Amino acid sequence: MATSPLAQRWAAVLIESAYSPMSRRKLTQHLEEHAVRLRAGQDAHVVGQWLVRKRFTGPDSLRRTLEVLSGQFPAEVLGALASGYVRATRDQLFTEQEKVKNSLLKTVEDAQRDLHDSEARFAQVFATTAVGIAIFDLQGCVVEANEALAGILGHEEMPKELFADADAVALASACARMIASSVDTDRREWELTRNNGDSVWANVVLSVLRGSDGLPKFHVALIEDVTEQRMLQEWLRHQSLTDLLTGLPNRASFTDKLESALATGEPHTLGYLDVDSLTIVNDGLGYVAGDAVLVEVARRLRVVLPDAVVARVGGDEFVVLIRGTPDVAALAAMIDDELSEPVYLEGAGVAVSTSIGFVHAQGPGADPTAVLRRAHSTLRRAEKGGKRQWAIYDHEADLADRERFARIAAMPGAFENGEISVEYSPVSWVSGSTAFLEASLRWGASRHDAVVAYADTLGLAARVGQMVLTDACSRGEPVLVRLSRDQSRHPDLATHVRTTLRAADFPASSLFLALDVRSMPDGEENLEVLHDMGVHVLLHEFGGGFGGLSTVDRSPVWGVRLARPPSERLARRGMALLVPLLRSAGVHVIGGPGDPDELEALGVDLTVGLPP
Repeated sequence: MATSPLAQRWAAVLIESAYSPMSRRKLTQHLEEHAVRLRAGQDAHVVGQWLVRKRFTGPDSLRRTLEVLSGQFPAEVLGALASGYVRATRDQLFTEQEKVKNSLLKTVEDAQRDLHDSEARFAQVFATTAVGIAIFDLQGCVVEANEALAGILGHEEMPKELFADADAVALASACARMIASSVDTDRREWELTRNNGDSVWANVVLSVLRGSDGLPKFHVALIEDVTEQRMLQEWLRHQSLTDLLTGLPNRASFTDKLESALATGEPHTLGYLDVDSLTIVNDGLGYVAGDAVLVEVARRLRVVLPDAVVARVGGDEFVVLIRGTPDVAALAAMIDDELSEPVYLEGAGVAVSTSIGFVHAQGPGADPTAVLRRAHSTLRRAEKGGKRQWAIYDHEADLADRERFARIAAMPGAFENGEISVEYSPVSWVSGSTAFLEASLRWGASRHDAVVAYADTLGLAARVGQMVLTDACSRGEPVLVRLSRDQSRHPDLATHVRTTLRAADFPASSLFLALDVRSMPDGEENLEVLHDMGVHVLLHEFGGGFGGLSTVDRSPVWGVRLARPPSERLARRGMALLVPLLRSAGVHVIGGPGDPDELEALGVDLTVGLPP
């Protein structure tokens, strides 16, 4: 079976770091299987246990394994592998420690029968094991220790005082507690002090050695240096809480910091920032330049807000948490001034701006997740006004947005359950005779314009449009169908219409299809193709803008459906002047629903009635 370069590199570093009787070929095959398991995110801890079980436990085995796998797998997978490795190493250590303890106990007991042989066995175990061993009397004073323990504690030779004073007192106290509580074994991870003052983390097993009479005689401490494993675990923990590109806290880390800040009860201000136009940098100068911009944004935010908590929570999204309730207008201006200074990348002076949503929060009852959501919602509301905008949280606006988004989110279920229906309104000539029907969507209290806007938001435009077309053509009567913006410029619109007409055996000349004028000029190709198919093509939401008039002038438009008449006097006069202009171009004008007399006075050709 062919093996990947990753498995071959992994096998090479394992062979270099530790001895195992397994052949390179067999080892590489095993590692290929483990790499597949890691890519699937399955049982990463089992891979770590396998390395220990196959004796790949050299001083550098784990570190070099993580170096090879780093960048290929996410931090959580590497963390699980390291955790399995450390756990298996610890279990192996505890097993060896138990054997050593039992050997020591047997040695002491056998000394009464055969002192020479027992001393030889004890000396062999004591001298050759890599585990540090210290024997204490019942008062907690060291009676004997091996060279391995001296090395762990940083001594070149056995000193008179092996442990630092604080460690010696702590070990003696632990021995005394074991005697007082009749506990024979105590296992813990202990931070000990080396000879040079550095710390060493060790797995320490303290045991009581009893004589043949069952009474305590000595204590023995078995000590294993686990500093490297602990450092690796700390590194992986740091990686899981840090954004690797900018070095800032990531979303998980920031949420914890936000929760801690709110728990103090003090007021805080959260700013949610979106870097404007980063896509332009990525597409124009490349993703390396885009990453450089993000790194620079992170640096400048730390500079301009030295006392704030700054984090990166998304691709181009940052958050800042500031104690108190500062003037957000001044704060937004200060951030904008800092970021507006160009940074030169590949000879181009790149400057960015941000849009920001601010929210004031005060705990301890505030939910950090809710505060983040409010800030993000406020950011999106600010971005509706364009680039380089900011807004502050508005409860009423947020409530309205949440209700609307909840309604939109429920639309797929409503579509599947048949809650969205098609209703029909008469479209009549001003003379009073019915010309055709207009199909429109209804979902509870939501009417056609709202329903198609929801569909566009969710990417359901094609499905909803197909539903309306199918229902309208199945009636066998001339019908008008209004399409949304996305439906009007959909690349497969003409194909969908042709398929529907054929399936319903419905003549194209009986279909009046109104495209949204706001989708032009992107939808002009659809408009022309549909006209060539024999469909009557219209524009709706027509308000008389230059773009709409240009489309009417250069495209085969059968008619226009006017937008809702404005209430302002000057605008209504403009609409009154627009209608004759359109009719003079040979275009039919549709108005309504509204006052029939007012619409007739406006000069329209057809009016839309209300649905039954």
